Amino acid sequence: MNVKFRYLYLLLGAVGFVMLFYYFFQNLPDISNIDPIRILVIAVPDMLFFFLAYKTYPPEKESRPQGSYQHRKVSNY
Repeated sequence: MNVKFRYLYLLLGAVGFVMLFYYFFQNLPDISNIDPIRILVIAVPDMLFFFLAYKTYPPEKESRPQGSYQHRKVSNY
């Protein structure tokens, strides 16, 4: 994935979650007024954007290469 889009994906996901919380607080006194389909329409793209932001992070490097001296078995006998 392209690293330059990481902050764009994070921003879009955060804006979507702000919209979701705003929708909850707008309908808070009457919980029966909350529409589950609208929640899914807001939450699924948010999860997609956060997943895309996760995919832009570089892979973790190994802490030690396999041939280094830390991996050799040392015996005192």
